[in-house]
Amino acid sequence: MLHKDLALNQKQNTAFYLAMFAYISINIVLYIFNFMWLSVLPAVIIIVWLLIYYPRNVLFFIALATPLSVKLSLEGSDLGITLPTEPLMILMMLLFWLKLFLDGDYDKRIWKHPITIILIFNLVWIFITSCTSVMPIVSFKFLLARLWYITCFYFLGILVFRNFANIKTFIWLFCFSLAFVVIYTLKRHAAQLFEQSYTTIAPQPFFMDHGIYAAVMCLMLPVMIIFAIKRKPFGHSTWQQFFAIIISGIFITGTFFSYTRAAWIGLAVSVLFLFIFLFRIRFLTLLITAVMMLGILAYFRTEIYFKLAADKKVSSSSVEQHLQSMYNISTDASNLERINRWHSALRMFYERPILGWGPNTYMFQYAPFQLSNEMTIISVRTGTQGNAHSEYIGPLADEGIVGLLSAASLIIVSLIKAMELIYKGKNSRIRLLALAAILGLITYFVHGFLNDYLDQDKAAVPVFSFMAIITALDIYYQRNNNEENDVNDGEGSHQRHAPEQINIA
Repeated sequence: MLHKDLALNQKQNTAFYLAMFAYISINIVLYIFNFMWLSVLPAVIIIVWLLIYYPRNVLFFIALATPLSVKLSLEGSDLGITLPTEPLMILMMLLFWLKLFLDGDYDKRIWKHPITIILIFNLVWIFITSCTSVMPIVSFKFLLARLWYITCFYFLGILVFRNFANIKTFIWLFCFSLAFVVIYTLKRHAAQLFEQSYTTIAPQPFFMDHGIYAAVMCLMLPVMIIFAIKRKPFGHSTWQQFFAIIISGIFITGTFFSYTRAAWIGLAVSVLFLFIFLFRIRFLTLLITAVMMLGILAYFRTEIYFKLAADKKVSSSSVEQHLQSMYNISTDASNLERINRWHSALRMFYERPILGWGPNTYMFQYAPFQLSNEMTIISVRTGTQGNAHSEYIGPLADEGIVGLLSAASLIIVSLIKAMELIYKGKNSRIRLLALAAILGLITYFVHGFLNDYLDQDKAAVPVFSFMAIITALDIYYQRNNNEENDVNDGEGSHQRHAPEQINIA
């Protein structure tokens, strides 16, 4: 028996050495012809193995790496790739759907959840409008990017977040990494005496724009503040509470010196919603109030526009004037340019109201829809730069009225489900985490009226992860009659719902 085992091991070793010799030989030949991609094959094999057997850890790594990721342009093309996160997301997406296709083993409660239904509808509609797009290649690239964000951080994220400890780990990793970027940015900005003109350059190369830099800080700020204030419900140590306080201070400082008005408005609205939740105001009351306010604004829209458009100037460097420009919607060139982009998007919508021009095509199509009297000193006549500066008006032009309604529905349903958890949560941990997630999302939803960043991993990762947290809390914590999730951080009772080879919990 021992002799047979030794013979077998010898054959395996021989096969291994022959394979290694063949691999090295082929690499040498290909290197002579300047083809070196085969050399990355071992790394790819290791990554695929990790994705199959340790996808939870890979997801944690992506959370840590996302704030530090850097976008590189591919030589000789307009394409770019964000490293190291996007290749991992693409592989994870492919393996997830392949496993789902082969086994079909996924919790049906997730498929039936309202947030999931709207996300799937949104993806289907993006696919339909990509087929009718004036630039199909551009639109399908956008669809693929949206698909890998939702796959990794919603569908797979929900399975990871069944374990409460995983939620905390994911948040901490993302926030630690983001805090490092903020410190780096503040240090560079301080060297320029916090000049407003330097805000876009300071966070580079990690964030290419101060708007998304501020938006992501505001997304994560509520959860860090809640971690800092409420230590016991989350099982945090005194040291963890201390770090939460420090990180909260870093995010607040970074947000202030980002000089991003949309982020400031988003934070202010999230504070307003905090009081709404504390007073347990129902969603129907909020809806009626919002409809009435929109009706008043629509009725007086002409008077409001001419009142606010009276002054045209470039953005000021004074913090006081910068604050004033938040309610003077058209006081400077940047705000006037937003109005120009919005009007262009509306004219595009009027021409193709149902299917739109195609996802992510606005920047290539809006130039002819600009009016000379609305253009500013920073307007672009070629129409190949920028976007609609809105998560809502952009889809209206790109995907038609259904695209806007699907985006609005996702916000409304996320808010409703979070309010149910906040008001009716079985314990303080569920209520506080739901509160943290929705307050973070509210900062982005409000920011989304003035900017759109969901096509970038920096914003997409926390946004879809927070939606996954709300869904996981609703399915695995709130609806679960067994208290096991509350005692053991969600381990054990729902292991059967994980895909067989993707052992993530």
